[in-house]
Amino acid sequence: MDFIPYKAHECFEHLYYQIPMELFFNKNSDSKILYGFLRHRLTLSAKNNWVDKDGNIFLIFTRKEVQELLGLSDKTVTKAFKQLNECKLIYEKKQGANKPNLIYVGKID
Repeated sequence: MDFIPYKAHECFEHLYYQIPMELFFNKNSDSKILYGFLRHRLTLSAKNNWVDKDGNIFLIFTRKEVQELLGLSDKTVTKAFKQLNECKLIYEKKQGANKPNLIYVGKID
């Protein structure tokens, strides 16, 4: 197989997940990838106008969806969410019984 580099006009053909460089210090790989996915999901929330009364954008992304999308176990996904929560990079607001949490994604200083 030969190496085929991208041409200048081709570099915007694909979408990518952005992971802030700050997450590469003292965070595990799963929480880094999860944060990138959550940041990307904000664009879908914006399209759906999922904004609270204070103007903050939120998303709904269940643990089960994350497990299936990333191919991770329940324990691993729970740990990644916990790490992001502890670092103040996400906040989850409970909606009540049998309803998914609203997830707010925090900015990195």
